[in-house]
Amino acid sequence: MADNEGILSEVEVQQKAQNFLLMKYPESKVTFSGTQLVTKEATPTFQLNGVITMKTRGTLDRFILRSHPNQYFFNIELDARQGTILNYELR
Repeated sequence: MADNEGILSEVEVQQKAQNFLLMKYPESKVTFSGTQLVTKEATPTFQLNGVITMKTRGTLDRFILRSHPNQYFFNIELDARQGTILNYELR
């Protein structure tokens, strides 16, 4: 990418992504494992991924067969200049 002027820093982008996830899933813990700056449809875009650990909702969570029932992987795409969320996914 030749023109990095106006691009948000990695720290700013992670903070925006974390704020977004915590608004949707309060009292969760967000851990980032990767941040990548790419160009998507001529728009500089940050792609972030990591793990979100959500607060247990009740005693039934203990009976779910997953080893970490409240832990999910996430992918988030943000506009690198404006910091707006373009897309996100939990899995």
